Amino acid sequence: MNAIRSLFIAVLFSTAIVSVSAKAVEKPNPKELTAEQLNNFFNAIADKIRGDYVEDVTNRELLEGALSGMISALDPHSTYLDEEKFNEIRNQAEGKFGGLGIEIIVENDGIKVISPIEDTPAQKAGIKPGDVIVAIEGEPISSMSGFDALKKLRGDPGTFVNITVFRENQSPFDLKITREFIKVNPVKFRTEDNVGYIRITTFNDQTTTKVIHAVRSIKKEAGSKLLGYVLDLRNNPGGLLDQAVSVTGLFIGRDKPVVSIKGKGKKQFAEFKSNSSDMTGGLPIVVLVNSGSASASEIVAGALQDYKRAVVVGTKSFGKGSVQRISPLKNIGALKLTIALYYTPKGRSIQKEGIEPDIKVEQQLDLKTINSSKRLREAYLKDALKNGEKSEDAKQGQSVLGSADEEDDDIKNVSQKSNFKDLPDYQLQQALNILRAISLGFSNQ
Repeated sequence: MNAIRSLFIAVLFSTAIVSVSAKAVEKPNPKELTAEQLNNFFNAIADKIRGDYVEDVTNRELLEGALSGMISALDPHSTYLDEEKFNEIRNQAEGKFGGLGIEIIVENDGIKVISPIEDTPAQKAGIKPGDVIVAIEGEPISSMSGFDALKKLRGDPGTFVNITVFRENQSPFDLKITREFIKVNPVKFRTEDNVGYIRITTFNDQTTTKVIHAVRSIKKEAGSKLLGYVLDLRNNPGGLLDQAVSVTGLFIGRDKPVVSIKGKGKKQFAEFKSNSSDMTGGLPIVVLVNSGSASASEIVAGALQDYKRAVVVGTKSFGKGSVQRISPLKNIGALKLTIALYYTPKGRSIQKEGIEPDIKVEQQLDLKTINSSKRLREAYLKDALKNGEKSEDAKQGQSVLGSADEEDDDIKNVSQKSNFKDLPDYQLQQALNILRAISLGFSNQ
């Protein structure tokens, strides 16, 4: 009886606390608040916290907490950056850290891998698109902030970090990774049986220059026997918008729309046209994409597909079609805010949809096919923005795709070591076969 009575008193006491709190700060009834109502409500909540919270809270802490919650609730790529986070991003852009070499999205339940960067410890260790890092040094990601999780992954080159990885249809497994300075070579190339193969791993400030060098070298080596080009954008997480535009121009020619940005109310913020001459002489092109192809790489693939300049081969891309702008705030960090969606030349947004290849080719490993349709994509992210409304061209059935991130810092860098054995690249072999088949028809014209 005493136990029941104690429980009854506890329930009454708990209910009384909730009741008093609800009376003290009532949320205004209207679904849409005026600016004055919003300001009053925020001040009332702040007063309540300062007066009743168990520990002292400064106004700055209240402001930063409110900004963080308010901005991060909008979509996966908008966020508030306090001064420490803002400085971290600037250091990242300057390469002042050791990491693992993965492009990621941070969510509450883990760090989700968009793609590993080629020739980094993560890629050599076998980290794959869609993997989820669920713990660092045995501590669950869910128990720390996203920023703290990233700090734990980064560190001095040569030091180790232990991570726990979840992969679909597998038990979680541990990896011990050695951090390195992440210096990315954005372009690799070779000539294979008179086909020029160009692999773009990211769009940094050297990408266009490196692609120009690749095309010139391939033309010099293959000469008149050159059949065409395979442009490999698989697991390319994006990068700089201007580089995506100028690289596209190398294949479609000068002064052609590559991508447009449209913000609230369909206001046309900008249209970006190619500023490079076609270096390929109109030879056939096959573009390879997969679920790790995001942002700037989707802009390139989408534009080439829209102009029917290339055949897109592989599996559906990631589908990140939004652009973020970082706006510094005086003395309290910066806002990273999604301000617009990208649209391809024919007016379609690939936000959440991704680029559908013209010819679908799954990657095969040991006679088993990986189902890329189940890998991580923008559409699976919490609060992902909806696909933008289609333009009149798109409504008439014309094809679209494409997008990227102006600075791609929302897809963050980190690093690791390896025991991943080399396997035949089935998608690449099929792309080469398709290119050769197209070149036969091209040569007979």
